[in-house]
Amino acid sequence: MNSFEQATLETLVSFKAKDQKEISRLLTSKKLQKEARQLVKKWNDKRQQLGLAPWT
Repeated sequence: MNSFEQATLETLVSFKAKDQKEISRLLTSKKLQKEARQLVKKWNDKRQQLGLAPWT
């Protein structure tokens, strides 16, 4: 997971977590990690279509 994917994951966790215990669980959630990677891929595809460099 690159730094942008990690930042996206942490943002998703901040929206979903209700307490400290849930934060720990969500940060290691494979499903949420996959969602973060998919979002970054979608954003990077759009950035490349616009002629911009992808985030890493």
